[in-house]
Amino acid sequence: MPEFLRAYIVVIALSLFMFSLLMRLNIDFIKKSELKLWRNYWLTITTISFFSSNIWMYMLLLVVLLTYVTTTKIDRLGFFMAVLCASPMFKVTIPGFGLVNFLIVLSYINILTLMILVPAYRSKKGLFSSPANKLDRIVLAYVFIICILNFRENSLTNGIRESINYIIAILIPYYAFSRLVSDSEQLKKLLFILFLCIAPLALIGSFESIKHWKLYSSSIAQVLEYTKGIDYGIRGDSLRSSTLFSGPLTLGYVMTTGFGLAIFLSKYTKKSNLIKILTVLFISCLYFTKARGSWIGAIVLILLYIWSGPQKFGNLAKFSVGGAIAFSLLSLTSIGQKIISALPFFSAEQSHEASTVDYRFRLLEQSWVLFQKNPIFGLSNYRETPEMEVMRQGQGIIDVVNSYVHIGLSYGFIGLSLFLALFLGLLLSVLKSLKSLPQSEKDLVNIGRLLFSVLGSMLVMIITVSSIDYIPIFYWVIGGLCSAYIKICYAKRRSITGLGYVNRPVF
Repeated sequence: MPEFLRAYIVVIALSLFMFSLLMRLNIDFIKKSELKLWRNYWLTITTISFFSSNIWMYMLLLVVLLTYVTTTKIDRLGFFMAVLCASPMFKVTIPGFGLVNFLIVLSYINILTLMILVPAYRSKKGLFSSPANKLDRIVLAYVFIICILNFRENSLTNGIRESINYIIAILIPYYAFSRLVSDSEQLKKLLFILFLCIAPLALIGSFESIKHWKLYSSSIAQVLEYTKGIDYGIRGDSLRSSTLFSGPLTLGYVMTTGFGLAIFLSKYTKKSNLIKILTVLFISCLYFTKARGSWIGAIVLILLYIWSGPQKFGNLAKFSVGGAIAFSLLSLTSIGQKIISALPFFSAEQSHEASTVDYRFRLLEQSWVLFQKNPIFGLSNYRETPEMEVMRQGQGIIDVVNSYVHIGLSYGFIGLSLFLALFLGLLLSVLKSLKSLPQSEKDLVNIGRLLFSVLGSMLVMIITVSSIDYIPIFYWVIGGLCSAYIKICYAKRRSITGLGYVNRPVF
């Protein structure tokens, strides 16, 4: 039996088991028939990613499926969430003609965006007259600036091509979720569908590490026609799982988001033991990624979730004391010692774990030197400078494992300021919005606490990883949901005070 077929059978079996657990949660705001529909689409796209013999076959089957979806009355935002992580991030280069070598490079997410989100956005009547907050305008400014700066030391055709990609990757997802989500019921449903999408990966990731078998490697090798196998990264005594993502850092980032969603959904199900099992699976997969930045992100998520709730000081004290006790007890066990030895500043001085921390500090030092020379607009080719050349690793790459560093060096103070203004503004506005609600608005309070903690953890985690693979689509989608949440809270406050809804900014 071919390896891809054996791997496919295991992936489907593990996924079906996880989906069966999710069905038993009995969440009252979404029907089981709808969950089965999302499950079937997830499984279909997974099947396409395993059985396509090359990238063109993959893209053809995907486009056929999405064309069919657009002819139905399906919830397009829900579909987007349901299949967001159903396939590796395959990319295809659309060939050009004449003097143009190629038209554009499209990824799995780009195609989903163009075929699902764009029609949904265009079908909304009066979309541009709906209330918008000032933070949405910062997104426009950010995309405009990076598109303009993209033409530096670049050909006209390539500059246009990359600018279109920025619009597809940033502007459309953010605005689609910001403008099309209009009430708390829709928000709850979308968050649960996202949980449904990424939950199978928690079990698959744990299986990969325990069995030392990267299940998606054969699919990636077949579709992209790789001659070399997928890298089996080892840290400690176990495989670093990555599932369908490009590496364990991305999987850890997604698992941290799933962990937050599990906490959120615990308030909407009576199956407390089942939600605990699902939470443990997310934590286990997060451990098996050995992505320490994501471990820190999970802790930040918990702290922010506590901070946004009632009795925050008492609960923070309990968490701190409980964490200290757990850390002390963990250090007495062999498993605990392995975990602690992998943590930053606790690993041996000459270990690989310590060297990665040292690399990140040296990256900050060299980046600061280069940033001071080009502070306003940055450099398009900053990796080719002598300051960054000293950061080249043995693999022959300069790994900029910090999203803020990349933005600052590429687009300078202007680009970095807009990026920070947007996401910090969203973070603080969500907190302000949920604090202004009466406790009777339990749904909006619960959603606000989740969005605040998840977005905050993402902003911390991208300090330790570059914005590659699935990482940016997650923070742009969550950012769009935060914007929608701010708008919904504003409308709710107006209705409570009896003033009615007016078309005014909420920030």
